Amino acid sequence: MNRLVIDAINKLESFMKTVDDATALPREAAEFVHALILAAPIRRAVEIGTSYGYSGLWIASALATRSGRLITIDHLQRKSDAARASFQAADLLEYVDLRIGTASEILRSINGPLDFVLNDADKDNCITYVDIVAPKLVDGGIILTDNTTTHARELAGFIDYMRRRHDFFTAILPVGNGMALSIKHARP
Repeated sequence: MNRLVIDAINKLESFMKTVDDATALPREAAEFVHALILAAPIRRAVEIGTSYGYSGLWIASALATRSGRLITIDHLQRKSDAARASFQAADLLEYVDLRIGTASEILRSINGPLDFVLNDADKDNCITYVDIVAPKLVDGGIILTDNTTTHARELAGFIDYMRRRHDFFTAILPVGNGMALSIKHARP
């Protein structure tokens, strides 16, 4: 990871301590996402829930190593603008497509194939988001859903749903705020 990216991450971590609406992965979870993308053949990624761009910096910096692309979605213009500034400062903007609007509508407009989805937005719509992106996801593609520990009650139905699906294998990881790692596979 280059110095510009590290500086942008550190600056954003400091900024997020000063606001009460910064919803971001904890650093250990962001590091895990970065490593996961580096380890897998991921080139096209979607992030549902840009916020100020913290996890997007980690994702985009890993994708940049293979000239990949991140589509990141948020419903707030001001957060997307702040994220754009962070991507610019990290010299990653060429690898990022920031989109503003309703996640389900934007997800429907994205063409596949997709390799990776970070599902880190409103918990009530996690199943809807999966239903939209699953047909666009390659075999071996990953959906990583955040907050399985911190929002266990809200995500219980989602986790049950993912475990009932025959086209995904889902494991719950004790990383950060808890993550559901769902791998798409061909049906037997």
